Amino acid sequence: MTDPAPGPPPHADGAPGGSPAARDLRLVLPTLAVFITTAVAVADAAVGAAALAVVLTAAAAVAATWSAGAGHRSRLDSRALGVLALACAVGAVAAGVQAARTHALAAHPLVQLIGARTGVEAVVTGFDRPVRGGGVMVPVRVEVTGTGATARTGELDVVLLARAGWRGLPPGTRVRTSVTVLEPRSAGEPPGLRALAPPRVTRGPGWTGRVPAAVRHRFREVSERALTGEASGLLPSFVLGDEGGVSERTRDEFRASGLAHLAAVSGANTTYVVGAVLLGAAATGVGRRGRLVAAGLALAGFVAVVGPEPAVLRAAGTGAIGLAALGARRTGRPLAALAAIVLLVTLLDPGTATGTGFVLSVCATAALVVAARPVALRVRRPWMPGPVADVLAVCIVAHLATLPILVASGLASGPWALPANIAVAPAVPVVTVLGTAAAALGPLWEDGAVVLSAMCAPALWWLETVAGVAAGLPGSPEITPA
Repeated sequence: MTDPAPGPPPHADGAPGGSPAARDLRLVLPTLAVFITTAVAVADAAVGAAALAVVLTAAAAVAATWSAGAGHRSRLDSRALGVLALACAVGAVAAGVQAARTHALAAHPLVQLIGARTGVEAVVTGFDRPVRGGGVMVPVRVEVTGTGATARTGELDVVLLARAGWRGLPPGTRVRTSVTVLEPRSAGEPPGLRALAPPRVTRGPGWTGRVPAAVRHRFREVSERALTGEASGLLPSFVLGDEGGVSERTRDEFRASGLAHLAAVSGANTTYVVGAVLLGAAATGVGRRGRLVAAGLALAGFVAVVGPEPAVLRAAGTGAIGLAALGARRTGRPLAALAAIVLLVTLLDPGTATGTGFVLSVCATAALVVAARPVALRVRRPWMPGPVADVLAVCIVAHLATLPILVASGLASGPWALPANIAVAPAVPVVTVLGTAAAALGPLWEDGAVVLSAMCAPALWWLETVAGVAAGLPGSPEITPA
């Protein structure tokens, strides 16, 4: 009697032959194609992007034809060619979208006024950030260019450089001012603006701008009560991206040491916050559904505290997917969800999708999806609870995954950036979790928020010390005196 023919080996995720996981991963290659095509076309002229779209369309047609012909001979070849055809097709769509955006940008009235002065009506879209020399840069959406009979409508997101009167404007504030239109920093980007006068506010912000602004104001007061020296300004910077209280010297040290990225809200921030909530819920015996509800509420609270800016919403989305991977039985679905987010953001906002901040969030989240669970199993010890190992794995994987991007982008400039980032890795989650809790608690119970902020003092001291030491080592970029 012969043994029955062996069936397909069970997949690690529990699916025969791994087919469900394979289906979940089919979106990854087209997403990579869209991202790469957009990165290539974003700095190209509209004609070049359109030509790329035509070439990719032809390649998709050829691959689809070959796929149909290979179907009778090899199912594997047919599927591979089908995926290739899909990747080329969505790449063609991305190139076409970028060609249309490039054409629209070239036709915007601001582009015709580079080097000239004009009046604008705009909406503040994010919180201001300090720049060297005492000014600030404010993200705005220009809606009207010119005044009186010469006014022309057309929306364009730009960065406005300003001084007096522009600090502290909440997102959603509508303003009028006179500006000088500046050359774009690189091809494919919109021009910049330099304010020539203080803003004239024509309409105040809605609650989505007022609430985060109030939280920021109270958190600055809490930090000043709880901490001394540079630490009182560093805490709002790390938690909310509010760098207004950080001295120019300290900002330069963090840039020179490759730690400046810590002041930007990313998917890692949401991962730490939601991970701490999951850890606390698991420690108190809350079930799986209860932990998911708690994590969702923590994520919504994080967005409300930091502010619903586009960068924060994208960070929340990628961070949520990363945490979902820890509880998932297989990595395919979270990875497919991440690919879908990248695909949508790349098609809707190519400039943001190819920016360093978004790439950092995506890389960190992809690494969490793929490696967080194996690393958690590696670091787990008999004396270590499982949730603690999970959160520790999140910290390790997120930091190691983003370091190459930081080096390649120049944010981790200098030979000491890598060891500096590794050295501060244990302190970053402490500051993020306790600081976010303090920021959320501040409007309700200021004394309690002061206690939580004071608990961040050792971690902040370590961050400041590492930045100062690394910035002073041989080979680090020279810090220019203010």
